[in-house]
Amino acid sequence: MDKGVCAVRSPRRIAVLATLDTKGAEASFLAAGIRARGHEAVLVDLSIPGPGAVPAQIDRARIAAAAPAPPPDEDRTAAMARIAHGVAAVLAEEFAAGRLHGVVGLGGGTGSWMAAEATRTLPLGFPKLIVTTFVHGDGATDTAILPAVADIAGLNRVLAPVLANAAGAICGMAEQPAPDLPSRRATIAMTMFGVTTAGGDALRAALEAAGCEVVVFHATGAGGLAMERLAREGRFDAIVDWTTSEVTDHLTGGICTSGPTRLDAAGELGIPQVVVPGAVDVINVHLPIPERFTGRVTHMHLPTVPLIRTSVAESAEIGAWIAAKLARTTGPATVLIPSRGFSALDIEGGPFHDPAANRAFADAIRSGLPTSIPVRELDLHINDPAFARAVADAVLDMLSDSEETK
Repeated sequence: MDKGVCAVRSPRRIAVLATLDTKGAEASFLAAGIRARGHEAVLVDLSIPGPGAVPAQIDRARIAAAAPAPPPDEDRTAAMARIAHGVAAVLAEEFAAGRLHGVVGLGGGTGSWMAAEATRTLPLGFPKLIVTTFVHGDGATDTAILPAVADIAGLNRVLAPVLANAAGAICGMAEQPAPDLPSRRATIAMTMFGVTTAGGDALRAALEAAGCEVVVFHATGAGGLAMERLAREGRFDAIVDWTTSEVTDHLTGGICTSGPTRLDAAGELGIPQVVVPGAVDVINVHLPIPERFTGRVTHMHLPTVPLIRTSVAESAEIGAWIAAKLARTTGPATVLIPSRGFSALDIEGGPFHDPAANRAFADAIRSGLPTSIPVRELDLHINDPAFARAVADAVLDMLSDSEETK
């Protein structure tokens, strides 16, 4: 062990994921850094065509046994997905047995993708790190990304310090004790965006004052995906979808989309949900503005992100889509609509103020919902504290009703 490195009282077992046929030396260097800190490093071989150049503690035979059988005509990308599936199963088995305390992957495009897939289902808070030349991440998981800067192709004075830092980072994460959290409270998931933050903060404060724990997700596409994934893990007692703008981007081709499964989780799980059309007036795009939006009302939100105002027809489509989702819910749901505006931009005198578009949304959602799901329109703006209070009261009433029926 290097001088100055303190051994911890409880050694941790950390998996090192890599295609050992091409990254064996680099993975071994990273593993040595983990061992120098008093922990056990377990090499996991992600190699596709054959076994790696260095021995693996979790080898291809064990991974193959946990993966689906390969078809005769399997191509390379299918093999990547199959091996990642097998590694995920092995990691889940090790975690369930208490034999895994952290995972670090390294690689280029292939190894990084496989490592990300293999660690995707590990729980929130479990230490996960990927050293990669292909910087990416969907933001829906808490996997930490460390850019390799140089290619992972030989140890040198650029790459070696990065790998040494990766060893220190994953060891520190694995050594970190679980946070000391308050006793279990009603936990509410909530979506929010910059243009709905003023009201969202008031809503969060009202719910916290009532004794709830509120977990806020930034409605950037990844935020909605993360919220619904964690809901399926049973982490939330209710969802307040304060900002449903990810639906807008899904339907109009914007950049902050969560895809077609948005708004599925709460309905399928039957947990209480309150839905608000927060920022449904906003389409997020990159520069240059796509040609299909030429001539539309535009507002620069960030230097690189223009916002486009939804039209009457788009607003009606969004309302109908949300209604179709809510109509299939198996639990209590309600919709609250702030008739004076859906975002900080959609206010009298503001650049996105368009009462006709908002009316089209409200009419579409009303006509698409069964009478069992109430729709309330309040003569307030979304960022008005009184509207936040009304939404808080709605979800608290739902939680109270759910407790009484248990």
